[in-house]
Amino acid sequence: MTKVKEWPFGITPDNYPEFMGRSSEHTTRKGKDMAGYFQGTPEPEKVIYEVYEAETTGHICMALTILKPGKVGKEYHMTKGHYHEDQEAGEIYVCLKGKGIIIMQTKDGLNGEIELEPGAVASIPPKWAHRTVNVGKKDFVMLAIYPATSGHDYGSIEKSGFLKRVIEEKGKPRIF
Repeated sequence: MTKVKEWPFGITPDNYPEFMGRSSEHTTRKGKDMAGYFQGTPEPEKVIYEVYEAETTGHICMALTILKPGKVGKEYHMTKGHYHEDQEAGEIYVCLKGKGIIIMQTKDGLNGEIELEPGAVASIPPKWAHRTVNVGKKDFVMLAIYPATSGHDYGSIEKSGFLKRVIEEKGKPRIF
């Protein structure tokens, strides 16, 4: 009998921990890993977010990001953000839990944002850098789907930053 390497599976807001168990890579970003990304100084050992990446299925990768609630000063917790090394690669985000915002930009200075709540899907076109921000009081859990060849260019963002930031003002998120 032939052993099947990959089995179909689904991911829901309730069973996403099963995906975490299937993951081949797990990354934890703490405050010390995010120094220079926030305007203020994050607590070095505080977990900001975690990423669980699954092995490639066909030519498609999936990753689950759990972005913790909280702020550094007035700035909401966020991911580092990245461009894709393959400039023709896009990405799809599906919000499973929580409330967040994706901020995006191009190297030509175009920018935008998409708000995400459970069930929302966002399409990020090629050549757009993207960063997620947790503007809720609970974990922001998001599934990312992208080509296996896309790669991640974090260096460009580390060097030049993002055009927009998300802060709390009068108890609500403000993008500036």
